[in-house]
Amino acid sequence: MKTFRQSQVLFYYDGPQVIEGRDAIGGHYVGVRTGEDSGPERLLVVGARPEDLRRFRMGLVDLRSLFLQRPGGEWFLTTCSAERSEFNLEPGIGELTDTDYLPDEGFFLHDAPAAAGETLSEARARHNLVLEIAAEPPEAASEHRIRVETLTGLLTHVQNLVKHAYGAALKVLTPAQRQQIDRSDQHLLDVVVPAAAGSFKVMLEASKRPDMLGQSELARALTQVDELFALAGRPHDTLTRVKANRGHFSGAYARLLRFLVETDTGLRYQWAEPTFKESRAFAVSEKEARPIVDLLAGVSNLASETVELVGTIEKVDTKNGTWRISTPDGTYAGKTKSDGPSLAGLVTETKSYKFTCLEEIEETGAGREQRVLYLTEHEPLEL
Repeated sequence: MKTFRQSQVLFYYDGPQVIEGRDAIGGHYVGVRTGEDSGPERLLVVGARPEDLRRFRMGLVDLRSLFLQRPGGEWFLTTCSAERSEFNLEPGIGELTDTDYLPDEGFFLHDAPAAAGETLSEARARHNLVLEIAAEPPEAASEHRIRVETLTGLLTHVQNLVKHAYGAALKVLTPAQRQQIDRSDQHLLDVVVPAAAGSFKVMLEASKRPDMLGQSELARALTQVDELFALAGRPHDTLTRVKANRGHFSGAYARLLRFLVETDTGLRYQWAEPTFKESRAFAVSEKEARPIVDLLAGVSNLASETVELVGTIEKVDTKNGTWRISTPDGTYAGKTKSDGPSLAGLVTETKSYKFTCLEEIEETGAGREQRVLYLTEHEPLEL
């Protein structure tokens, strides 16, 4: 008799409803509760191609289609059991389409994260904020595999998104509140546990330990990220939200989505703090990301932020349009665009100026960022 072992829960509602599993030789299976009114609860189980499972997890095909396009045409029934994860498969008789076991049309998983409790358990075990991300590039369809450049780019884009989301979240605080927060490491994430085949999952935790109440500063950033990902299926609502919050955070989100489209990768994540009752989960498929990327491509100055610098000019190069200014917060260097203000006549060392600049983020490769300051206005100040 054939057997298969459950590898993950794909959909949970008052118990596991859709599960995925593997047999002894590595074959892939998917099972769904039959919903019968009498007798023991049973699962309808069929074999599945890794690529078909990947498409289902990404929300590209519905559950009924996944069952109908099964390889070989075989189908099985097995009795549900909460106490075990290995199931004996009883071969079905006749055509599956002649039974009442098939799920209805239109059930899309929408990349729903599995095992929501795992992230929360990890957060409690580590007593820290934990973020689990799962990427589903084509190469992860049949085994725990991801290209180095895809993983590097994805983690860099996620780190950048969280960093800029945190900066956006701090803007709503008063100056006094911001001064009380240690931003020395910008509250980024460390990779702690890589896991799970069928997608490529990575577990991360906050670099900083939480406060005595178990609360992490990074939660401010992830709450901002959640609000954008909640709009993933509504591209025009996403456009409105992003345009209303122009800046580095919106730019980082646009770059992440563009990366997902370019690498044909879906992204799902869930995160939790030790004090949560349940983890928070969101997702975006490559199919959902594409129209958003197209809309955002038409928005000018999406990622720019206005920065004011007050201090004395250390250096001016009128030929190349570059400058350097010393302020109480440090020394900053930048440039002017061809249509920007002239640098002629600026006095170095002895006179104070207020420089108004556009700070833009430029990618240097694999999602790495380089900040560039473009002078838009300068004003001499009286001492």
